[in-house]
Amino acid sequence: MLNYNLQLFSYNELFNDFVNLDLINKLPSRILLTGNEGTGKCTFALHFINYLFSKNETTKYNLSKNSINPQSKSYNLINKLTHPNFYFISKQHEKKNIDVDQIRLMIDFLNKSSLNNYKKVILIDGAEDLNLNSANALLKNLEESNADNLFILIHNINEPILDTVRSRCLSYKLNFNFPDIKFILSDYFNINL
Repeated sequence: MLNYNLQLFSYNELFNDFVNLDLINKLPSRILLTGNEGTGKCTFALHFINYLFSKNETTKYNLSKNSINPQSKSYNLINKLTHPNFYFISKQHEKKNIDVDQIRLMIDFLNKSSLNNYKKVILIDGAEDLNLNSANALLKNLEESNADNLFILIHNINEPILDTVRSRCLSYKLNFNFPDIKFILSDYFNINL
């Protein structure tokens, strides 16, 4: 089960850019979110995925508040990793890397038909954890993927990532500025600066 905040505390401008790109059907199909560890890259990605999947629901993503509706069917399916159009990969606790078998299971997922002809979204949390074999298996899919598949890769900027993986994606660097930090501390942690 995934655990993240229902409120997006930062990156509002980038989030709105992604929404606008989606609305005009220009959203890149391979996105690399890069930044320091703990800066909310995965939370940002999960918020955007919730936006994408809940667009046609009555309990859709609240764009004015950048928050997820906890009653959303998509939100609950994503959290339980049971959404038919969503696939999540991260390094398993007992492993050193994301291994090639995890990528092979993702390939099986991509070969199945999509529910309601919506995009299939693959979120890879920890692109730096791909080993050579898993990265090569992923590369083939990144290169041959069609517009109906969206790959979002999360990368800790302090760890190396294969240049071949980076070059297949459109990179966005996420980092906090002072107003973001001030807002997060005051709103989330109840600390007044």
